[in-house]
Amino acid sequence: MKHSAINFILILCLFGAMSCTNKEEHQPAKELRHLPFDPKSLILKENSDAKKLRGQVLYIPVYSNVPYHKQSKQFDLSAFVAIHNTDLNHPIRITKVLFFNNDGKLVANYLPKPVNVQPLGSTNYFIPEKDQSGTGANFLVEWMSDIPVNEPLIESVMLGLTHGQGVSFSSTGKVIREMK
Repeated sequence: MKHSAINFILILCLFGAMSCTNKEEHQPAKELRHLPFDPKSLILKENSDAKKLRGQVLYIPVYSNVPYHKQSKQFDLSAFVAIHNTDLNHPIRITKVLFFNNDGKLVANYLPKPVNVQPLGSTNYFIPEKDQSGTGANFLVEWMSDIPVNEPLIESVMLGLTHGQGVSFSSTGKVIREMK
């Protein structure tokens, strides 16, 4: 019995030693935040056939709550809309972030004035779990740019953690207006 306990402790120590790494090999992401980036350093050059736009209005579904158990109960979810500028060189300007409920009624204007999102930057807008806007809740997001840019990636992410249960999923926006 004594040998088993000693062997177990030795194995734990061995695994612990194997998991140790040199700090110089793996720098924390926090230290890497301000490294310079030059888009010209990418091996693949820009494709002139890539779709470039000057603006869009997107419809993004957000499920504030989802029905379950024969639709007699609902599972409340928090959600956020993430807007990612995928252009390597130019900012985009977010001009509208409007949140609507299941009945199509405006619940909130999340953006009182336009906001710039830098190249490869992002911003997001949060809906708390207590929101009761329904399964048909949605955002309208409008973005613009002075010159044609890569279209941004705009998604909603929903998350619910209640009574030991968890649910999460995402949805992408649908373009309803576009400016080339």
